Amino acid sequence: MARFAWLLSSLALIASAQETRDPAAWGSTHAGQPVPDFVQGDECLFCHRNNIGPGWQKNSHGLTVRQREDAPELIALLKNGDGTTHTMGSRNHIRFLRKDGYGKFDLKDVAKPDWQKGKFENRCAGCHTTGIDAESKTFREVGLDCYTCHGVVDLDHSGDVSLIFLSKKRRSDVLAITSTCAQCHLRGGRSRSTGLPYPNNFVPGDNLFKDYEVNWAMAGDANTNPGDRHIWINVRDVAVNGGDTTCLSCHRLHANSTDKHRRVLTGPICLECHNAQGPKKAVKAYSVHSELCEY
Repeated sequence: MARFAWLLSSLALIASAQETRDPAAWGSTHAGQPVPDFVQGDECLFCHRNNIGPGWQKNSHGLTVRQREDAPELIALLKNGDGTTHTMGSRNHIRFLRKDGYGKFDLKDVAKPDWQKGKFENRCAGCHTTGIDAESKTFREVGLDCYTCHGVVDLDHSGDVSLIFLSKKRRSDVLAITSTCAQCHLRGGRSRSTGLPYPNNFVPGDNLFKDYEVNWAMAGDANTNPGDRHIWINVRDVAVNGGDTTCLSCHRLHANSTDKHRRVLTGPICLECHNAQGPKKAVKAYSVHSELCEY
């Protein structure tokens, strides 16, 4: 009996320690530093043209920003001659973009005829482009490049794939993986150093939470839509409570699939979106909305 009481006491101490864990206590940050040089996606596709290339233009991450020519179904919504050079979004909300100098876009909503200057770099650039310089608010690459998730790669990786972050042989760092996904998907935070609603020069492998300030109460906010709440709960579980389930535990990003988690559906987090009774694969009806993205 005494041994059982000791065990319960030990478990309580562990739980308490997990609950008070400082999410900013590990790792490094590039906040405020220059954007590092990185290998661009076109170079990556020289070798990965057969396994990654064919499906990237259909991948949700590959659709963040597209050239006008690559989105004919969206351009059909516009009148000719409006100046649109790129499109943003596809599934939940569509915006039109036009170049405004190096690393800048003007933004226009489908329902609003006027071009908006400054909004893209102050709200959208952090999750829809690559290599954002927080001081000039300009980006290096249109859309999400390989660097967004894989970071700065070692050029010798062709002989040792463990040199690349998030490769099959280097995806055990739960905290770093979670920070990498959360840089875009944990909507509602703000950079302490810039005040912008996206991270300041986050490099995969860094600790996002050294500069990115969030309110963990969002994980339990019933007003947060289930899609976002699912992410808040999972990131909090890893960053604050010491959990070990990452986005990659369920999602196959290059395949644009979640078939892994459809085979399981056993954890409480699954019930944020799936039915507790009846067919587990049936997803609850809910609307996706974002105050930041204005839809």
